[in-house]
Amino acid sequence: MPKSLAKSDGYKTLVKRITREFAELEVFVKSRFAKAYWNVGKYIDDHLLAHKDRPAYAAGFYEKLAEDTGRERTTLQWAVRFHRAYPICDFNHKLTWAHYKGLLTVQDTEERKKLEEKIIRHDWDTTKLREYLSVKRRLAAPANDDNPVPQLKFTRGKLHTYQIVPANKTLVHRGPLALDLGFREQYAIPPGAPRLKENDTVELVLKDGELAGVSKVAVPKDELFTYKAAVERVVDGDTLLVSFDFQCPMSVGQKLRLRGIDCPEIDTEEGRRAKRFVEARLKDCDFIVVKTYKDRTDKFDRYLADIFYLPGVSDPAVVTREGKFLNQELLDEHLAVVYQ
Repeated sequence: MPKSLAKSDGYKTLVKRITREFAELEVFVKSRFAKAYWNVGKYIDDHLLAHKDRPAYAAGFYEKLAEDTGRERTTLQWAVRFHRAYPICDFNHKLTWAHYKGLLTVQDTEERKKLEEKIIRHDWDTTKLREYLSVKRRLAAPANDDNPVPQLKFTRGKLHTYQIVPANKTLVHRGPLALDLGFREQYAIPPGAPRLKENDTVELVLKDGELAGVSKVAVPKDELFTYKAAVERVVDGDTLLVSFDFQCPMSVGQKLRLRGIDCPEIDTEEGRRAKRFVEARLKDCDFIVVKTYKDRTDKFDRYLADIFYLPGVSDPAVVTREGKFLNQELLDEHLAVVYQ
């Protein structure tokens, strides 16, 4: 586009007007779509009410109406449910018909109203709403001894082991290679290290709690990225804020999501119960052991974690080897479901 056009008088105003019109059109379409379903539901409800004294009239009614209108029977029934749940046409224009179909599965009026507010506040799309409702349904389902609690597969990992990678440009006193600490952090190979090449794995050699060097070891890749960490805060049942102890002169704070599980939202009673459970389990622990995984489905560098803990134990190696597996405990206590 010519620069003169971009700078011409009124062009920016033109862009704003067009953008506003299309935005208003989108809102109008969403609102009108929901209104159409509400109207259909009202027409049907009023018609059935007018024939309530004829019980036989309702037999096969929806099948015939579906055939004569060219619509699915279930679509017509959803429209009636919509009108009955919202007898006054005051539904929110920010929500789509697909949102309302999800909301209609919530029987309690007050609970449904709170969920509407949550959707708008957090700008949930219909996928997020379906996930939320799915978790609530599975947690509310009665326990069935014939359906055992799912068991997560996991590896406990190996502490203080890191892979050798090419050093990045920001590493101070760098050589051609460095220790990959994870979380995009690196550390220079200590002096006196054995001869190393890219993709080798090393274990830190500690003396009196201080880094004294490294030794070359054979460690499977799925056991790397295992750390001692301090819990800074329990955000909710499946999210922790921790600070990692790399056993070298640096530390990193990171928010982690527990791998393989999904707890209810924190502003629900079920979500608060899950958070209290985690807080109670970890409150007497000076540290936890964290086995981390990069979430390959997430573009924001989110990290998934398996959490191991043992209250009163001061040796991280013992916690790694024998610690209780927090992710599985949340499943066992029916405070979480397996993440789909």
